[in-house]
Amino acid sequence: MKKKPLQLGYSTNVHPGEDMKAVYRSLKEYTLPIRKRVFGSESCGLELRLGIGSAKELASRKARLEFRDFLQDSGLVLFSVNAYPLSDFHARRVKETVYQPSWAQAQRASWTARIARIVDEVAPEGIKVSISTLGGCFRGHGHNPSVFRKLATHYLTALEAFLEINARGERQMVLAVEPEPETTFETAGDVISFFENYLLPAAFTRWKKRGTKGRIEADLRSVFTVNIDTCHLSVLFEDQVSNLRQLQKAGLELGKVHVTNAVALKNPFRSPAAFRDLRNMDEPRYFHQFCASDEKGRAVWRGTDLDQLPAELKREAHPGINEIRSHFHVPLYLKKYRRLHTTRDDTERALAEVLKRRSCSHLVFETYTWPILAGGKKRKQKLINGITREYRWLLEAVQKLSAR
Repeated sequence: MKKKPLQLGYSTNVHPGEDMKAVYRSLKEYTLPIRKRVFGSESCGLELRLGIGSAKELASRKARLEFRDFLQDSGLVLFSVNAYPLSDFHARRVKETVYQPSWAQAQRASWTARIARIVDEVAPEGIKVSISTLGGCFRGHGHNPSVFRKLATHYLTALEAFLEINARGERQMVLAVEPEPETTFETAGDVISFFENYLLPAAFTRWKKRGTKGRIEADLRSVFTVNIDTCHLSVLFEDQVSNLRQLQKAGLELGKVHVTNAVALKNPFRSPAAFRDLRNMDEPRYFHQFCASDEKGRAVWRGTDLDQLPAELKREAHPGINEIRSHFHVPLYLKKYRRLHTTRDDTERALAEVLKRRSCSHLVFETYTWPILAGGKKRKQKLINGITREYRWLLEAVQKLSAR
C-alpha cells in the first residue's frame, strides 16, 4: 500500500481567534516566528481553529481570497481545521459551552458546512483537508436513542456539503469526529456503534437516490472519519493501539490524530503533595475530566472536572485506586509535570501504531492550555518557546518511530 505523505502542525486554538483580526494577529505574532524557528524559510502545515466569529468575517469572497493569499505568502499550508469549539474558546469561562451548539442542534451542521465551504476556497488545491469536530454532544445533555437519531440527521446534513466539495475533484475533504470523555463518543467503540446502528441506516434512507446501498456506504465512509486525541483515550485508561485497530477493522478512516499528553498521578495515597498538585490544577476556563483506575487498569471513579476531587484523598472513601488521570493537556516533551507524571508513553504507543500502518496523514499537537501553563511575565515568549520545543519533539519522534 502506498504511504500517505505526512502533514504536521500545531493547533492554533491555543491562540485567541474569534474574529479575523485576532486570527491574523496570532498567525503573525506566534505561528510565523515558530515556523521560522523550526523550518527556516520552508513552508509548514497549519491546523487552523475556525469558529463562528471568524467564519462570519470570511463570508465574502474577497475576504477568503485575501486570507488564502496571506497563508500562501506566509508559507503556511492549511491542511486541517479545528472546528470543535465554535464559540469563544478563550472566554473567561468555557467549560460546558465548548459543546454548544452540539450535533443535536441544526446550527452545528449549518456552521460546519459553512466552514467546509470556506476552507474549500482557502486551502491549497490537491491536498487532503480534515475538519475535526465535536463527537455528538455532552452526555449530560442527553445520551439515548432519540438523541442519537438527531445526531445522525445533522451529521448527514453537514456531510452532504463535504460530498459536494469532493465531487468537484479539486481536493478530498473529510469530517473527523473527536471522541472525548463525557461526550457521545468516548472511545472508538462508541463511534463504530453509532456509525453502524444510527448513521449508516439514516444514510440509507436519506440518500437512497444516490444509488445502491454499497454506493451510499462508500460515500459515507469517504467523508465521515475519526480524530483520535491521545490524551482523551489515556484519561479513560483506554488502550491506544486497540482503539486504533478497532477503527481499522470497522473500516472507519482515521482523519486526524491530535498528539497530546494528559497528566497522571500514580499511587495517589503515597503522595498527598502530588495529589494536591493535581487538585490545584483546577482552573476556571476549561473542563478537566478525571478518571481513576484500579491495579488492573479498570476505571473505578470519574468526574467531569477537577473541583470534584476532594481536598484530601482518603483510602476508605476511594479504596483500590492505583492511578488518577486528568484531561489537562501538558507539553509533549514532558514525562513529568511538577510532582505528577504524564501519559507520554501512551502517546508514543499511539504514534508508533499510526506511523507503522501509516493509517493517518494528519498529525497535530494541541496543547491549548499553554496560556494557563505559561502564565505570569513573558507569556508570549514562553508560548513560542514551548510550542517550538513541542514541534521539535514531534518531528524527532516521527523520525525515530518511522525508522523502526
